[in-house]
Amino acid sequence: MDNDRYERVRELFFEVDDLPPERRDAVLAERCGDDLALIDEVRSLLGEHDADAARREGNTVDFKPADAITSRGSAQSVTSEQFPAGGPRPRTGGDADDPNRTIGGAMRTHAAPRHDRDAARTRTGPPAAAGSSGSTLFRDPTGRRLSKARRRTGAALLLASLIPTAAVGVWIYGVVADRFASRIAGELSGLASAAALSVDAFFDQRGDQATRWADDPDVVDAVGTLVAIADASPGDGDDPDEALRRSPAADALADRLRELSGDPEIKFVLWDRSFKTIASWTPERRDVGHVVRPEGAANLARAARGSAVRFGPVRLDDQAADEFTPESDAPTVGVIVPVRGRGRVIAELLVRGLGWFETLDGLTRRMSEETRTDTYVVDDGVMATAPPRAAAELRIAPEDVAARVRVVDPGPGVPGDRASRPITLIAADLRRGEPTVRRDPYPNYAGRDVFGAGRPVDDWGLGVVVERDADSLDVALSPIRWGFLSLGTLLSLMSVGAAWRLARPPADAEEAHPLGRYDVVDTLGTGGMGAVYRVHHRGLGRDAALKILRGDRQHDDDRARFDREAKLAATLDSPHTVTIYDYGRTAEGDAYCVMQYLRGLTLHEVVTRDGPQPIGRTLAIVRQVADTICDAHAANLTHRDLKPHNIMLSPDPAAGDWAVVFDYGLAKPLVPDDDMFTTMETVWSGTPMYMAPERFRNPSSLDPRSDLYSLGTVAYWLLSGRPPFAQSDPESLFALILNEDPIDASVQRGERLPPDISRWLAKMMAKDIADRYQDARSLANDIDRLRARYPWRVEESTMWWKIYGG
Repeated sequence: MDNDRYERVRELFFEVDDLPPERRDAVLAERCGDDLALIDEVRSLLGEHDADAARREGNTVDFKPADAITSRGSAQSVTSEQFPAGGPRPRTGGDADDPNRTIGGAMRTHAAPRHDRDAARTRTGPPAAAGSSGSTLFRDPTGRRLSKARRRTGAALLLASLIPTAAVGVWIYGVVADRFASRIAGELSGLASAAALSVDAFFDQRGDQATRWADDPDVVDAVGTLVAIADASPGDGDDPDEALRRSPAADALADRLRELSGDPEIKFVLWDRSFKTIASWTPERRDVGHVVRPEGAANLARAARGSAVRFGPVRLDDQAADEFTPESDAPTVGVIVPVRGRGRVIAELLVRGLGWFETLDGLTRRMSEETRTDTYVVDDGVMATAPPRAAAELRIAPEDVAARVRVVDPGPGVPGDRASRPITLIAADLRRGEPTVRRDPYPNYAGRDVFGAGRPVDDWGLGVVVERDADSLDVALSPIRWGFLSLGTLLSLMSVGAAWRLARPPADAEEAHPLGRYDVVDTLGTGGMGAVYRVHHRGLGRDAALKILRGDRQHDDDRARFDREAKLAATLDSPHTVTIYDYGRTAEGDAYCVMQYLRGLTLHEVVTRDGPQPIGRTLAIVRQVADTICDAHAANLTHRDLKPHNIMLSPDPAAGDWAVVFDYGLAKPLVPDDDMFTTMETVWSGTPMYMAPERFRNPSSLDPRSDLYSLGTVAYWLLSGRPPFAQSDPESLFALILNEDPIDASVQRGERLPPDISRWLAKMMAKDIADRYQDARSLANDIDRLRARYPWRVEESTMWWKIYGG
């Protein structure tokens, strides 16, 4: 089934879904003519639909009959007079002509009734967009006098000035305070996610660097020699520990690590598989022969299983004096990596002493300064790095805070034995490995009330905390409190002035309107939820995409869904996610969203023009999309509608290709948010041929790995030039997705794909969710390894855009 056919089936489904059964066949026969196959497809989809569940959900939403967008007597209203005659007109009825429309575009599910059963179904279209540059989007060219309705509004506002405002003021103040707290919480959550990603990247880079050193042939040879000496029995000659101390291999290992790191002060320790020290950087090597302490055995065991393990931040205390003399009492950071020989781990290597702690501490300090917060790393309830205020508020030297001060709630009065106090709420959540946001103030380590957010850095066993003074909310609300006190005395004058202003036409409606600075250039498209225009900002000279909620979708639930799409997209920071510039409502309540205008081709258009894409280019594109999916999942969001039509590819002089994901109409929080509109799906929503099997079995389930499956179908499209499943009636299409593997991409492509690429593709599109990549980070790491074998150069991309980009 191609997209046009699918859209036709979907449109007919919505049209007859809420009809009595006895009328469905008559309407289908009238609409489908002699296309009996189309009638069978719609009947099949109706058979799969749970009408009772749909009706129950639909009855919870107040859907009103579709209304035309008409003038409300304001020069800021959207009317057909705003656009030149003959300009393209967005449609509001059937969507069969739009091959890229999905159920997500309508922002509703099958369970939501399309019409009020007792209301008339006639409607008029929304206003046409201008077909030429320079036409203003919002204008009242007639300059007509105020209507009766507008005069009545002015009179009502004047009478309202006589009503006591105290109760209303208290209520509004509470709402504003809650909104401010929500905004602060959202900002802190985003900062915590960004900080956690930075800390994770910091340790990933150090782990990769140390792993490369451990894989160096000279290092492996020296370690192998030392391991062989350590394994020698005492009866074979010298004492093995003494032989290890005298072995030239230890000096060779030290020299090679200095050469690889470029730092003569590098510190290292080498343990064998029994966790006994067999070499170190110390000249005397007094620590050789010592077995690691029990508290460190777990980390060595993880390294022995092949993982890079964090060491520190930790202070090397006097307990190590019998083994070596710590070079400093300052914290140190390192990593423990496995050393492999002959295909197995033969030893564990600790590398430190390269100024890594200072780099990590400086990273969190810069974040704190730039965001005016306390940003710091915690390790099992202990400050791993020093927040800027810790030294001042606890009266401790900054160098004495990190890896020493517990993040405790000091309790009333603050002074007391902190060792016996419980850790703060944020630190407790991070100890359990749970991301958290605290909207209600809580006492921090110094007893000061703060708002906070925390994000775990799971791969390295750390957490990141971002805190801001609760006093910042009082500071922000102070003008509002004084404003309410002044409001009582000024309300009458303001009401009279507003009534007078409403009694005459605006002098310049364009400047008064929030969108008055934009000129419409072209219509980009329409969906079930809104119309999208290409607009030009006259002041900035920049093009943007403007999405306006359709006139017949102005119900409270429609506006809440529109709000959700804009807010979810705005929470993401990845450069591969469409950027939201502005969002709001006009004075008449029309919702709008201004976003980045994307120039280029969708991945659907790329393959349509050029056919299957090179392996290297596919890997580069999917790697960029994996970045934005990683960002979304870190923010507890799932996209749920990844497909070639929703990914724009543009030429980039530095990267060659630049991919941007847009259309977050189906995105949904993994964790419910009381402040965000949500709905329940009882039937699937999305584009079927790109949806994961579990989405059909349980439409309401939310699992980030479903996005990875959809990303796999995008990769399949790029490599094969065809969707994984198509050309089938709905019932058979669902059965194929649930039970069958797609045709081998090599067959569709016309040439055999390398085995590692086939395995990579199969892992993304595994039917069993447990057989897929478990997170976007793992997928990205795997792609990075493959790209070393299948490069895609900027020159190749530039040439492609010259040929196909016109």
